[in-house]
Amino acid sequence: MPMHDRECPEPASAAETARLVRAARTGDQESFGRLVEIHQRAVTRLAYRFLGDPDEADGAAQDTFVKAWARLGYFREECPFGAWLSRIAVNQCRDRLKRKRLIVTESRLGTRTDGQRPNPLETVVDSAPGPEARAAGREIGRKIAELVHALPGMQREVFALRYYEDRSLAEIAALFRVNVGTVKTHLFRATQRIRSSLEVLYG
Repeated sequence: MPMHDRECPEPASAAETARLVRAARTGDQESFGRLVEIHQRAVTRLAYRFLGDPDEADGAAQDTFVKAWARLGYFREECPFGAWLSRIAVNQCRDRLKRKRLIVTESRLGTRTDGQRPNPLETVVDSAPGPEARAAGREIGRKIAELVHALPGMQREVFALRYYEDRSLAEIAALFRVNVGTVKTHLFRATQRIRSSLEVLYG
């Protein structure tokens, strides 16, 4: 079963997460399994934002947890475990993009990839009334998806984390180990690129 189709478990408290991490670091696989259950949806969702493909996202998420298990000894408890996982996930997505040279085309983004789940970027203004307005909204959504995937690497990653994952600027800065000013610069440039392209296309 794909990881993103599993039921979402109850969120864990910071104390429970810390306890599970400490147990997992001693080799307790059951505790690590619980950590996977808690974080798998968030990690898979993040991977999907970068890769645009459910199967690739599942693979990246699984690779993330394998890597996390292998590197638990390097985890510092003062860092939120979810942020640490996100950093690993971003690196796994980068590796997959480099290895497979994924090209996300407009036609692929505009269709359902599994017959059930619509691409989350294709319904940007789908709430507008009337079939013509909804069609226009889907078209704009597809174009935004194309523009986001065409952004330079760091701009794309910062944009996705800020607007799709609702991460704060401070969280993104910690994730990439840069200062908040650098994050703001990448986010501004990404937003300007997308806005300028949309103005040219739609006036």
